[in-house]
Amino acid sequence: MPSQSHPIDHRRASKPFELIHVDLKSFPVPSYHKYQHEILLYDDYSSYTWSISLRTKDNALQSTRQWFSYVETQYGAKVIKWKSDSGGELKSHAFTNMLKDKGIEIIPSAPHIHQQNGRAERIIRTLMDKSEAMRHDACIPQSWWEFSFEHAAHLHNRTPTRRLEWRTPYELLNGTKPDISHLRVFGCGAYVFLPPEVRKNKLSPKSELMIYLGVGAGNHNHKFMRLPNNVIFTAAQALFDESLFPKCSHEKKRQGQQSAPEPVEPVDQATTPSLLPDDGDEPRRPPTKPSTKGKGKARDVAPAPAPAVPPVPPQPRAQHREDIPEVQHPMPPQPPPVDRPGAEEPQQSARERKVPVREGNVYGEARHPTDISKDIEKRG
Repeated sequence: MPSQSHPIDHRRASKPFELIHVDLKSFPVPSYHKYQHEILLYDDYSSYTWSISLRTKDNALQSTRQWFSYVETQYGAKVIKWKSDSGGELKSHAFTNMLKDKGIEIIPSAPHIHQQNGRAERIIRTLMDKSEAMRHDACIPQSWWEFSFEHAAHLHNRTPTRRLEWRTPYELLNGTKPDISHLRVFGCGAYVFLPPEVRKNKLSPKSELMIYLGVGAGNHNHKFMRLPNNVIFTAAQALFDESLFPKCSHEKKRQGQQSAPEPVEPVDQATTPSLLPDDGDEPRRPPTKPSTKGKGKARDVAPAPAPAVPPVPPQPRAQHREDIPEVQHPMPPQPPPVDRPGAEEPQQSARERKVPVREGNVYGEARHPTDISKDIEKRG
């Protein structure tokens, strides 16, 4: 008997924290901080998602208690219903007793029936798709999955949703629209200012190229990775280059929208002869089609031989510039002069002007003729 499809449940919670969907995701590679698991908590009313990183599954109880305290302090609310699968890490006696002590109703799913906890499974797939897409695009190693996964949850909570009438989960939970001016391209390069306490000496550079890894604590700082030693660095400001991905080996650049390349028709090398020569003398001519004139069978007609071209003797190289013959370029024809009506030529005076010469001066005068004339008039 094949398994039947699970019926869709269209019921939703009427207020925040009325119903929380929970699931645990394990990763095959330890993260940068040696995390191996992630607990996803999904609010059924607002679709807001929290992620809790775990090194071992034994820490699930303590981390969940801390999350309950966070909800009671920050939102003044209490969780009413708790829906999870039958996983051992969330169904232990200590975990169940902790939920019962808080008066929370437990809604477990049937063993091996993941469809009953489908909303938690769906949010894990959504965050994994976003996380892996950002990580591969920035050429970030697998051990840094915790940064991309945390940033994917941050983006999900600030993305408009059709079910919420194109409002964000953050707006529905907090009552205000989120500020997204701090968001940058994940994994891009950024030049971060180094305070004097961080530099080696006074001659060290004041800024350094780092990798952007998402939002820091408080949602007003930026989290970076220093490339030399892979050390986490937190800063409030930086100069971002969102087209540069320092972790890519080929120095990947994003140049806006790139059009898809035009498809190239494949060429069969076995049937299409090469038109390039083997010895580099002359290019080969393409084969001609056989003649089909007459009623008989077509006969192959040999192509006409190419006309022989006499070799051109090499010209001697000119040794001097004067030996190179000048090429006379024909001058373009000049347009005939155009007589403009009313244009009169300036009249010239008939008086012949001569430079006065002093007596006994056989070398000429270097001064202006006007100055010489004034000097002669003063003497006379």
